[in-house]
Amino acid sequence: MIRSTCAFAAMLFVVLLAQFAAAADEGKTIATHDRWVTSIAYSSDGTMIATAGGQSLQYRPGDVMLWDAKSGNLIAALEGHTSNVWSVAFSPDGQTLVSSGYDGKVIVWNVAEKKSTATLEKHKGWCRSVAFHPDGKHFATAGEDGMAVIWNLEGPKEEKELKAHEAAIYQVAFSADGSTLATASTDKTVKLWDWASGKENAKLEGHDDAVWCVAFGGNLIATGGADRKLRLFEPNGKLVAALPGHSDWISGVAFSKDGKTIATSSLDRSIRTWNVEQAVAAAPAVQQALAKVSESNEQLQQAEDTIADSEPKIEPAKQKAEILTTVVASRAAAETLAQAQEVAEKYKGNGFVKVDVDGAKKAADEASKAASEKAKALEGDKEFTELVKKLNSGSAADATKEQASAAKTATDLAASLAKAQQTKDSASKALTDAKAALKDLSAKQSTPLDGFKSTVWTVSFSPDGKLLAAGSHKALRVWDLSNLQELFPHIEKEAATGE
Repeated sequence: MIRSTCAFAAMLFVVLLAQFAAAADEGKTIATHDRWVTSIAYSSDGTMIATAGGQSLQYRPGDVMLWDAKSGNLIAALEGHTSNVWSVAFSPDGQTLVSSGYDGKVIVWNVAEKKSTATLEKHKGWCRSVAFHPDGKHFATAGEDGMAVIWNLEGPKEEKELKAHEAAIYQVAFSADGSTLATASTDKTVKLWDWASGKENAKLEGHDDAVWCVAFGGNLIATGGADRKLRLFEPNGKLVAALPGHSDWISGVAFSKDGKTIATSSLDRSIRTWNVEQAVAAAPAVQQALAKVSESNEQLQQAEDTIADSEPKIEPAKQKAEILTTVVASRAAAETLAQAQEVAEKYKGNGFVKVDVDGAKKAADEASKAASEKAKALEGDKEFTELVKKLNSGSAADATKEQASAAKTATDLAASLAKAQQTKDSASKALTDAKAALKDLSAKQSTPLDGFKSTVWTVSFSPDGKLLAAGSHKALRVWDLSNLQELFPHIEKEAATGE
């Protein structure tokens, strides 16, 4: 009996140990990771993926994690940030990692030892971006204060400070040769700096809202942001292409190593891969379609404004014309009565001249009564009521003139309304056609990868360009681009029940 009880206890211990191990491993693989992933970086040899994120923006500690790129298993979770981590970058030799967060801290990590070697607190407010220089000896940071700071990794120590923007900087990036630093800002611009001298070489303009991301690739610079368009620039600042495709803000952009493909992430819960050559070639057609969309939207708005302005005026205008028609009849009858009375007085006692004064008076009274009854419909219009009162004591000619003007106003309003409705129909069709053309062009230029359940914050190519990783509020996902096969399909956790 004792032996059986011991055996049962041992078995129970093994089961509990297995359950404990399973619970401990939960979230330890890419497939089960379910926290914010706001930045991704591959090591230069492609063996590791570093992610930055957290459980919330401000109120819980942030995450810096190292993953095995082949197995998808967690290598290490690096602790040090007190709130969400916005950005992470590997040094070219893979030995150092730098992260920055909402807490304003910049932490330098020794990858092999998996511990921090320095914490830098230079920036005022949150620090949104870090980027390593190609020489591996320098890195740049930037954030809410509009400052871009270049650090020497040895120390580390501050080497250069640039007051780059009056507004916040969302991302920094170095050119391939390391001579240029790009700063993307909420002021709707990207600036290119000779960081060594502190000289601004170019300003990339054209975005209609905050610029969230910037990347160098080949002889182009890609930018994206809150206006939902991917823009491509030459290093001199010339805009090459403005490409629609995402339906919400573009949060991240990356070039493949060969510069032939761009990946973008978005708040629309998707990522897209863009063929650079096709995107540049299609840019004129895209611009034409965008111009047509803009033109059609403007025409549609003008037509709708005209309709909104004309429609409520037409019925009152018709009523005014009708009322003034009765006023004209009333004044004409009054003049006929006056003429009859004058003739009757002139030829009074002449049996040969007979004038129907009573008939004229009856007609005048009836016309006046009809005019008064008709005018009640607009008695709330004080200006028109005063006009009618004035005309009722004036000549038929004056009343006729006003009636003709009112009738013309009613006719013009009706014509304007009809024309606006035609314009609206035409503009609506043109807008539908232009949007269809844009959709077709977008389908030829880019391929969407969706299925995310929340905002996608970041996207990154592996060094060889064969893999693509993206991070969202609730998942880290990796695809093999050769067949668009997801390597570590995300496993949804079951909803908790009970206490």
